[in-house]
Amino acid sequence: MDFFQDGHTLSYLWIASGILLMIAELFVPGTFVFFLGLSGVIVGTLSYFTELGIGTQAAIWAALSGILILIGGAFLRKFFPSASEKATLSPDEGPGRIVSVSKDILVERRGGRILFQGTEWDAISKSKRIPAGKRARIVERENLTFIVEPLDFPEIQ
Repeated sequence: MDFFQDGHTLSYLWIASGILLMIAELFVPGTFVFFLGLSGVIVGTLSYFTELGIGTQAAIWAALSGILILIGGAFLRKFFPSASEKATLSPDEGPGRIVSVSKDILVERRGGRILFQGTEWDAISKSKRIPAGKRARIVERENLTFIVEPLDFPEIQ
C-alpha cells in the first residue's frame, strides 16, 4: 500500500510538521515560523475531513501562510511596537555609560559581549577591536546589540 494512499497519513504529516514548526519558533527569531506551522496544522485538519489533492493542500498552505504572516504580524506589532531598528536610549539606558568588555568586541561584527546593568549584552564597535577585560563606552543600541567605542585613556608621560 502506497504511503499516501491512506488519506489520513498526509493529514497527520501536515499536522506533525506544523507542530514542529510551531515548536521551532522557540529557537528561531521572528514570528513567521509559528504562522507557517499554524498553517500546516490548519491544512492537516482540513485535509483530514475533506478530500484534497496534495497540490491543493500545498496551495492552501502557501496562501494561508502568507495571510497569517501579514495579519498576525500586524496584530502582534500592535502589542509589541517597534518605532525603528535603532533605539534612542534614555540617560539611564546607557549612552555614555562605561562598561566592562566580557568577550572581545570586533569591528562591525557581532560576537562581542559587554556587561551592563548586571547582564551580558551583544556589542559591536564601529572603530576598532576592544579586547576582553578592557572598558568601553556605550554609544547607541540597535535592537538588543549595543554599539560601543573603545575607552582610550591618554598615556601619562
